[in-house]
Amino acid sequence: MFAAHHRELHAYCLRRLPIDDANEAVSEIFLVAWRRAERVPSGDETRLWLYGVARNVVRNWQRSGRRHLRLVARAGSVAEPGQAGPEVQVLSCEEQQLVIDAIATLSNNNQEVIRLKIWEGLSNTEVGRVLGMTDRAVEARYTRAIKTLRKHLKGGSAAAPNSPSSAQTGEVAP
Repeated sequence: MFAAHHRELHAYCLRRLPIDDANEAVSEIFLVAWRRAERVPSGDETRLWLYGVARNVVRNWQRSGRRHLRLVARAGSVAEPGQAGPEVQVLSCEEQQLVIDAIATLSNNNQEVIRLKIWEGLSNTEVGRVLGMTDRAVEARYTRAIKTLRKHLKGGSAAAPNSPSSAQTGEVAP
């Protein structure tokens, strides 16, 4: 089970958590699977069951991270942001951040549908099994979420693809 699913579950966690937390979360996922070995379904269902466990583990890590940030804020400390990468990657990072910010405007279930379908490459049926929804409900959520993302990204949150951004023209935002 570990050999067959470790890579995809690690990628799932890395897209949602910092690398150190993602590594720990993957360990926790397989610990849960080991402890509940008698409940783990066989065949293709194993992968979907593991995604369900991964979803719960990641949510727990995210809650823990938010609690940690609140504690740091109360203590008067401010976590320093990570160093920026090379200039070549800056625009790509900004575009990725626009998409991440747009996804964050969606409900938690719609965010997870987008992530499971696009990032993890799961089918509607597989997403439905992970989230406890029907195929039609997954498709409806996915369609609405994509429309919302398009509106958000076109509605001033992102520069039009062929228009120069203020970074390219040297303009300073008011």
